[in-house]
Amino acid sequence: MTAAPDATRGNRRVVRIVRFGAYEADLEARELRKSGARLKLQHKPFQLLEMLLEARGALVTRKEISERLWPGLYVNFERSLNTAVNSLRRVLRDSPRSPRFIETRSGLGYRFIAPVEFIEVRPPSTAGQPASVVTTAASSLARDDYLRGQYFYNQMSEDGLRRSIALFQSAIEADPAYAPAHAGLAAAYLLYAFIGRAAASDALRHAAEYSQRAVQLDADLAEAHAALAGVRKLRDGDWAGAEAGYVHALGLDPRCVSARRGYAALLAASGRFEQAVTELRAARQLDPLSLVTNTELAWALYLSRDYQGAADQSWNALMIDAKLAPAQATLALAYEQLGDYDAAVIEFGNAAKCSDRHPAALAGLAHALAAAGRVEEAREIASELKTSAERMYVSPYWLAVAASGLGKPDAALHYLDRAIAQRDVWAVWLGADPRFDALRSDPRFDRLRARRLG
Repeated sequence: MTAAPDATRGNRRVVRIVRFGAYEADLEARELRKSGARLKLQHKPFQLLEMLLEARGALVTRKEISERLWPGLYVNFERSLNTAVNSLRRVLRDSPRSPRFIETRSGLGYRFIAPVEFIEVRPPSTAGQPASVVTTAASSLARDDYLRGQYFYNQMSEDGLRRSIALFQSAIEADPAYAPAHAGLAAAYLLYAFIGRAAASDALRHAAEYSQRAVQLDADLAEAHAALAGVRKLRDGDWAGAEAGYVHALGLDPRCVSARRGYAALLAASGRFEQAVTELRAARQLDPLSLVTNTELAWALYLSRDYQGAADQSWNALMIDAKLAPAQATLALAYEQLGDYDAAVIEFGNAAKCSDRHPAALAGLAHALAAAGRVEEAREIASELKTSAERMYVSPYWLAVAASGLGKPDAALHYLDRAIAQRDVWAVWLGADPRFDALRSDPRFDRLRARRLG
């Protein structure tokens, strides 16, 4: 394990305080505090915390914990350790499913994953000089969590977004005035509105709250205005206001990738595909390894009917992460439109596997199976989607995709009508998605498209 800083310097006693998020652990007094208030934590959980902090970022094995916390004693180790870990997590308000601080490595041990800052507090000298504190500003801690949050945001998965949200929240706890963390949290909730398996209303409400706060904290932060524009587009249906917001953000900072991506999505949904692709290519130049940017460029190329370009760009994203489900899905979409139905089915199957059978992947698989003439298999997948909709939120958009692929225009239009009525975020794409081309001659589809902006 990595040792903590030496507790003595120059034969002078140094009090060790460890700061993480809004918490401070005084290793000399054996106290845990949050925002200055002492928290009740028993001896064994505190010892466990001390071990994890000393190893910060490295695995602490179960054997190491046993030897240090229960040396030479016969105890029910599994139960005792679980009790200590659960007690510590309760005090830190940490979730084992979406940890901010303590990550479980099943069967191995635990790892402290949050940034850690060691503070050295020297007692006053004999000359009566004041104590010195070797530390950095709270914004440094906030920035660390913010950057880690951006990393998990870029994974484009439900689990990654949950971790991203937790880290942005931790950054705000460390420094409530750190505007980028508020903007990052808003952006994470906007993406979660699409990827999460829940109705988007709560995510959009949080996105509105944090984007507005980010603008209040820093009116010149481009990312804050980009997030607020996303709220106007997805929650309010104010596309003119959203476009003005994106343009304003890019005026503040032309290198703002989130503003270019958000603006490109609006342009693509509005049918301005060439401009959308231009914005996303510019965003990719600024951040060539961004999985989000690379995948959204593939999606825009697909919407613009450049299917070979969409396939090539999907592979660019998959070269960065071979198991990126959204990129597997855009590759499948391109293959389907190019007439390579077998390859489309394979890639949608990969996307379903890598996303834990996300409704978006299942709907695409049903549509591709039907196009390949494998109608019975397509019906089975569509049935799975409907069954899922009985126990959790499934966007009506995906039910419409499956119905359209199976040649059921009335059902597809019914689901699209429901999506618009519910202000489902995916409904922004109904005017551009090639999978609805067969419906475009129906006057009912034109009426739905007109209502989309209402």
